Amino acid sequence: MVVKNLRLVNFRNYLTANFTFHPQLNLIVGENGSGKTTILEALQILALSKSFRSNVDADIVNNSESYYQVFGEFEGNSESEVTLNVNFSKNDGKKVFINKYPLKKRTDMVGKVPTVILSPDNQNITGGGPAGRRDFINRILSQIDREYFAQLIEYRVRLLQRNSILVAYRQKRKTNYDAYVETNDELLTKAGEYLQKSRYRFLEDFNPVFQSNFEQISHIQKPVSLKMQFNMNTEGADFGETFLRKLRDRFQKDIEVGRTTCGPHLDNLIILLGDKEIRQVGSQGEHKVVLVALKMAEGQFIQNRQPESVIFLLDDLFALLDEKHCLKIVDDISRKNQTFVTTTDAGLLKKYGFDESNPEMKIIHLSGEKS
Repeated sequence: MVVKNLRLVNFRNYLTANFTFHPQLNLIVGENGSGKTTILEALQILALSKSFRSNVDADIVNNSESYYQVFGEFEGNSESEVTLNVNFSKNDGKKVFINKYPLKKRTDMVGKVPTVILSPDNQNITGGGPAGRRDFINRILSQIDREYFAQLIEYRVRLLQRNSILVAYRQKRKTNYDAYVETNDELLTKAGEYLQKSRYRFLEDFNPVFQSNFEQISHIQKPVSLKMQFNMNTEGADFGETFLRKLRDRFQKDIEVGRTTCGPHLDNLIILLGDKEIRQVGSQGEHKVVLVALKMAEGQFIQNRQPESVIFLLDDLFALLDEKHCLKIVDDISRKNQTFVTTTDAGLLKKYGFDESNPEMKIIHLSGEKS
């Protein structure tokens, strides 16, 4: 998939803006606050209807307005054109349109515009808490498996409902595990079983791809691998029965704390460098290399499992790796995939040999003023 044009209305610091892109490499240059990352954010919203910078769409709306709009024109590998439009209003919420027709379900977006985003915020994958690493897995699986995306949404809805029940029961001093709670738990369990099975298969398939990419870009003489600490370690037992029993057994404890204390929402992905968790022992440089290897593996993994080529959104890549590795990564990716790279340093682009006259790329210069 290739994005040809992008139009923004009331989107962060852009009141109106239009961009035309190169099918291979697009270098976006500008000072901090000029809107470089905002362009990548808009492309990600068109791909997944969700920002990688904020979970609250109202925060994306320009301060002086009550809504935002994002329009994108794409061309698929079969040369078919796809127009995507995401509208958000503080009064009416979010609506997504594909070829001018409203999208009935978010899951219908799966595979339309596969993307990989690498940004400074992604450093929480290797150095932060479990939530960032779960999001990493969820984002990959949601782009290649429509059913996973649907079950993830279902799980989150049922989990939110259960936690609301727990708080309400605590306020009313109710402790009985009744049919109302059990019905919700059965639906939670069904969705959770699909998530766990998918994550287990993911680890088996993703690890070799991750390890191969790490070896290509790193001279670190240590192996890397991923493993999962499943909160629901059923050890061959029936997942559904085990999960439902734990939900029932922990119900009174869950009422006390006001949240559900077991389930796939508490799974923890472990990233190992050698035989140690990188979060605990990795240097700053090791974190950066492992993160880039994870993202390259993400793109390759998605690419191999759906028909459209992946769009790479690389925010401030040159701050993560040295010149040699940056140039190799950009060259390798942009030959096969449309690639966006942001930077604040125009001089660095010149030093690295990126030239405005090169027909295989486009350099987009942004100023700090938007209109």
